Amino acid sequence: MDFWWVFPVNYLLGSFPCGLLIGWLVKGVDIRRVGSGNIGATNVSRVTGFAPAVIAGVLDALKGFLAAFLATHFISHPGWWVLAMIAVVVGHDWSIFLGFKGGKGVATTLGSLLFVSWPSALLCLASWIVVAGVSRYASLGSLIGALLMPIFLLLFDHPFYQVGWGIFAAGLVFWRHEKNIKRLIRGEELRMGQKKECEQNG
Repeated sequence: MDFWWVFPVNYLLGSFPCGLLIGWLVKGVDIRRVGSGNIGATNVSRVTGFAPAVIAGVLDALKGFLAAFLATHFISHPGWWVLAMIAVVVGHDWSIFLGFKGGKGVATTLGSLLFVSWPSALLCLASWIVVAGVSRYASLGSLIGALLMPIFLLLFDHPFYQVGWGIFAAGLVFWRHEKNIKRLIRGEELRMGQKKECEQNG
């Protein structure tokens, strides 16, 4: 098992808090203490604006892309590959640098998907744009995109273990959006561009 180093490297890649760094550099603020309190691109947009949010999202996606590259090029066993792919999202969601707290893993998962299946990634991104654009709920777009990810992997004839990874990764996205789902049901979720000092996890 000479590829063991991929697991901690992928976890540490995921743990790097890009959104937090962008908040410090652009506004000199800890985005965990303003807006929704989340370190993801959605809250970065509320706190710093659109362009910094795009940068934060791209950096988070790059973490996933690099992790997928390492997993694919150094691990041949399907089961270990899935674990290595999950490690980067676990790092983002429960970062060692943030006291094992973190984001929702959407951009990082999308970055991993981009390496594994770029058509699936583009379709998931397109679904996010449509759903979030129409509803103005970024969380709803993320949930729909996550739900479609394993379906697209299946339609593009990817091996079962990659479809299985897609199902597990989508499940993580839903898990991390538990509070968002409850707020969506109650009609209390923040819409895109809406600024409110609260403890929501956007």
